[in-house]
Amino acid sequence: MNYQNAQANYLANQILSASPNRLIELLFENAIKQTKLAEMAVEKQDVLAIHTHLIKAQKIVNELQQSLNPEVNPELTNDLEALYEFIYQKLVTANINKESKSIQEAQKLLMELLETWQTIMVQQ
Repeated sequence: MNYQNAQANYLANQILSASPNRLIELLFENAIKQTKLAEMAVEKQDVLAIHTHLIKAQKIVNELQQSLNPEVNPELTNDLEALYEFIYQKLVTANINKESKSIQEAQKLLMELLETWQTIMVQQ
């Protein structure tokens, strides 16, 4: 088994055995990773890689938005939905313009959300 297959199997097992809270954390981590990779692609002027990584990040943000449960806390859900939409639009703008500024803005917000999520999980 080659390294990529082993890595893919490990990731699949991690996802399949993760709690719902851990899955959200994994989504944040991967979205941040994709924005970092997109930023590196901007530096290299690799248009295809920029597009690929930003589309992945957009899909993840969309998944985070879809995972919101308004029954738990409608006000918080509305706030998070607006924030996810803002992040999504930053990623779309970055993809259209192939520039780092919007990527960095989205990445910063995703990192803050991840830190907040991790703090909440520790307190539970």
